[in-house]
Amino acid sequence: MSIISILIISAFTLILVVGMSITSVSTYEQRFNAESSGTAYYAAEACLEEALFRLEGDSAFSGMTLILDSDTDCSVSISGTAPYVLSVTVNFLDTVQNFEGEVQITQSGQIYNSELLSWEEI
Repeated sequence: MSIISILIISAFTLILVVGMSITSVSTYEQRFNAESSGTAYYAAEACLEEALFRLEGDSAFSGMTLILDSDTDCSVSISGTAPYVLSVTVNFLDTVQNFEGEVQITQSGQIYNSELLSWEEI
């Protein structure tokens, strides 16, 4: 009788441990996905800023690829004029995210003013 009780308690404990382990892995994956999404978003913003800087200096600028670190790179392509449409693709680890922004650039003498009309993940 005591052996059966020990087996039942052991089986119950094993089920508990496996269940907690699965929950822990799932929580880790959710957190990693959220952090990856945030990293990709900020990388896209950085690429957008760099592209705007280059576009203000050269109105014929049509795009670029930047390597931000060993795990992250982004590509920007520019189309249209007044307003410009900037398409940004970010590669972070195994995650690829695409963003698109619409920008109006006006020049007053030597000063450029950039106005971000829209910015969204697509």
